Amino acid sequence: MEKMYCFECDKDVMGEVNLKKTKYTIHGREVVVDDLIFTCPICGTEYDFDELDEGLYRIYNAYLNLFGLSFEKLKEIREALNLSQELFAEALGWSKKTITRYENAESLPQKEYLDTYISLLNNKNNIYNIIKNNKNLSKEKYYKILNRINVDINYKSINVILYILNKVILNRTELMKYLFASDFLNYKLFNKAISNFKYAHAPFGPIVNNQDALLNLLIKQDYIKLASSVDDSAMLFAPLQDTDLSCFNENEIKVLDKIIDEFKGMSAKDLSDWSHKFKGWTETKDGEIIDFKYAKDLKI
Repeated sequence: MEKMYCFECDKDVMGEVNLKKTKYTIHGREVVVDDLIFTCPICGTEYDFDELDEGLYRIYNAYLNLFGLSFEKLKEIREALNLSQELFAEALGWSKKTITRYENAESLPQKEYLDTYISLLNNKNNIYNIIKNNKNLSKEKYYKILNRINVDINYKSINVILYILNKVILNRTELMKYLFASDFLNYKLFNKAISNFKYAHAPFGPIVNNQDALLNLLIKQDYIKLASSVDDSAMLFAPLQDTDLSCFNENEIKVLDKIIDEFKGMSAKDLSDWSHKFKGWTETKDGEIIDFKYAKDLKI
């Protein structure tokens, strides 16, 4: 039992508080929430027992739930990218105050901002396109954000693929061999791969681990596209964006160019046959990750 003032009876009364489903319309969308309702035991008048902030929180959160979001999820999306409120705001072109109000459930995101959260919820790699299209970002902030964000594939690795495909159009097998050779040659020479890819043993030679997920992601994010070959007998990958050359140092460019020059003109079968002689492939089993310790055995 709870005590509450009843305006109809003009006195304090003791009554029950129960949940009651109530419909609200937010931005044209209907939501149903459980409101706390106090019922006067004398006259039967119902009163909202919620504090105003608590009631609004449930209503707004129910609206966000329609899109797979919540006030808590808004914060989780930012934290999953490893960005502070300040850097997240810089990346999106919003104010830090806006981010804070959303995460503290003080305000409901308008449609444009809501669409951005939905995009990042569906695929956090969308942050790349967002910051690339943010013309207000200084070069310093741009690279600071790039170095902080935690995504499934980093920006430099994307540009390794773009660099190669902007030089030569390749099918899946050929692209995998170009990437593998570039990373292992750079590791052999400088003790560090160019990309952050891991390579696995496959029947046709080393491939990027989870290559299907990688290629699907790059297609979905409009970095690359599928294009038919001249005789329409095979599908090739072509770039949709220019390479950000600032990602690479001089030695990395030289390594990439060397692999492109060495492999240009070789068929997928030629490249597979070559990779089958690599010690890192012969000493691993199907699906196993090939350790970069084998880079010393790479022969180009």
